[in-house]
Amino acid sequence: MRKVLNNGYINLVESMGHDQAAIRNARRCWRSVSKGDQADAKLIRHLLKAGHKSPFEAMVFTFDVKAPLFVARQWFRHRMGSYNEESLRYCIALRDYYVPNDISDQALQLWKSHNERAFNLYDQLVEGEGLPKEQARSVLPVGIYTKFYWTVNGSALMNFLMLRLDTHAQAEIRVYAEQILEIVTEVAPVCFMEFSSEVIKA
Repeated sequence: MRKVLNNGYINLVESMGHDQAAIRNARRCWRSVSKGDQADAKLIRHLLKAGHKSPFEAMVFTFDVKAPLFVARQWFRHRMGSYNEESLRYCIALRDYYVPNDISDQALQLWKSHNERAFNLYDQLVEGEGLPKEQARSVLPVGIYTKFYWTVNGSALMNFLMLRLDTHAQAEIRVYAEQILEIVTEVAPVCFMEFSSEVIKA
């Protein structure tokens, strides 16, 4: 499990396929077999340059993510994946919210004060006034943390990384993308080292 931001994390729960699956599927096009690591890396490089990404769909990853709500909402715009999120209709919201580490002391005090007041109101509405959790949650800020599972194939993951590692992406989601790239490079080094070199650093 890798810590992200002040209280978030990203963890690879399980994966399937890796380099071997992508290479196998790619070589079906040419009725060929693997000819060693260098040839496989060359093939992956060719696929990435040409934009032929369907062989990467044979790799599948499931991540456990804890991120601020506003980050999760940006994340969920990537529709080529499956999401299962903890529901505040059924679960009590935890007093857990994003705090930036690069703001002034005065801004930090205002930030925490606002979030604490919102949680105080939420607790009062649920416990004191008996409001349903699904209604009371509407007073909570978008910086509260949420948890979700994300299952995604390698091709869709590359698209996510290409967009969210870009310098124009919001910094808070970019740090998750950086950690994800490191994780998947460990389990599928041929595909994601070539992806990093050909697409991200291009």
